Amino acid sequence: MPTLLLNTVSVSPANPRLPFTSTRRASSRHRCRAEASGSGSGSGSSNANEGYRPGGVRGSWVSDYDLYELLGVERSSPQSEIKAAYRSLQKRCHPDVAGAAEGHDMAIVLNEVYALLSDPAARLAYDQEQARRSEFAGYTGRPLYSSWLGAEAERRAVFVDEVRCVGCLKCALHASRTFAIESVYGRARVVAQWADEEDKILDAIQTCPVDCISMVERSDLPALEFLMSKQPRGRVRVSEGNAAGARSPNIFAEVSKFQKRFQEMQQKSETRESRVINHTTSKHIAWKKVALD
Repeated sequence: MPTLLLNTVSVSPANPRLPFTSTRRASSRHRCRAEASGSGSGSGSSNANEGYRPGGVRGSWVSDYDLYELLGVERSSPQSEIKAAYRSLQKRCHPDVAGAAEGHDMAIVLNEVYALLSDPAARLAYDQEQARRSEFAGYTGRPLYSSWLGAEAERRAVFVDEVRCVGCLKCALHASRTFAIESVYGRARVVAQWADEEDKILDAIQTCPVDCISMVERSDLPALEFLMSKQPRGRVRVSEGNAAGARSPNIFAEVSKFQKRFQEMQQKSETRESRVINHTTSKHIAWKKVALD
């Protein structure tokens, strides 16, 4: 499968590096270039009528791309705009313009992208897959805010429910190396796990007037901090009560569901990658047999 160079960012369908979302559109800055990644141009071709099947050979790489960004169109673009963008890029990637090898390989990729987005059912399946994946955009499996200073054997961690926090400062005064007041909303947050003695941390938890600090499983901390970052919050107003907005779901109840969905997505990605490797390997063997014959 050829490597795609888009806005000077190099990505490969077998090893994608494009982000889930981008703040820049690619419509006026496409550079048509494709580099063979070892499998030859033949490995990138497929039946144009195959359609998009999450987990299939084609689905194994296209689901990792923002195909709309690749074409330089919006997700809501009508079919006519997608077709026009596809034709424009095909002209730029014509072998006479981009070079025989690079143009041929890139044309194969564009054909697959257009075959998917021009099929209503395949496009809907792709959009749904991207929507599921976007839930985990930015999630690395590591805590967002707090560093770990505790013993490796320690399985507990400290977590602040920032939505419930009223910004009273008491936790930060009792355990100033563990807690801090973030500057955007004025709410408490753990910035360093076990940076203070345990007695100080427990005192800080006990002095919280709204009981928003909890001891949690260390393994749950990354998901908790990530989910908290998505919660609606406002600047705290202690004198008026914390009227910044309530959170509808229970974040602690959501953690296990979130982790389960993330694990399922990882397993699907590993399965897709394995299928790509097997598919590419079989193509290599086929080409070698043809060459030997």
